[in-house]
Amino acid sequence: MTSQYTRFIGIPFALISLIAQGAFAQSGHIGVIGGATFSTLNGLNSVDQRTGTIGGLSLVLPLGGSVSLQPEALFVTKGAKSPVSSSSNGVMLKYAEVPVLLRFSSTKASVIVPHVYVGPYFGLQIDCTVQGSSGSCNDLPGISTKSVDVGGIAGGGIDLNVGGLVLTAGARYDFGVSKVVEFKTSSVREAAKNGAFALYAGVSVGFGKK
Repeated sequence: MTSQYTRFIGIPFALISLIAQGAFAQSGHIGVIGGATFSTLNGLNSVDQRTGTIGGLSLVLPLGGSVSLQPEALFVTKGAKSPVSSSSNGVMLKYAEVPVLLRFSSTKASVIVPHVYVGPYFGLQIDCTVQGSSGSCNDLPGISTKSVDVGGIAGGGIDLNVGGLVLTAGARYDFGVSKVVEFKTSSVREAAKNGAFALYAGVSVGFGKK
């Protein structure tokens, strides 16, 4: 899993570094973001929202005018909770996630700059647990998960330019298009996709010519 994780993160960022060599001639910024996720498993009946975390690196590479490329490398927790109180209280999925987003920002000169973005994400599962169990999800009878999660992201936020720093805050929704978990019993067979709303804030530093 370690070598698979390294390749998964390394290949997209090798491509990003090539893009960045040309983009650094313009103004952009690179930094960290962190926040909370509110997730569910779409396709399952009677599950409750689970609260998790999101955090990692975000890079804004100008493409010209109001358009930028926004690749990221994130750690994200998703899943869902059981609606009843029991020793088995839902599923928590942890992912290394690489979104590649197309970002549209206001071109009006201002300290506060609103933006929106949309694009795909690619996630690699690094852990899955069922609360109340000491083993992983796939060790339990009737549960199987997929190692890869593919979906889309739509969101937006504001940037606040303060000297050489850019403070950012925003919200986004991740909608999975691939099935990530299946439950099979003698009477039930269900499969689900990830869905997660996130609130986050971050700080970054500018680079390049303005």
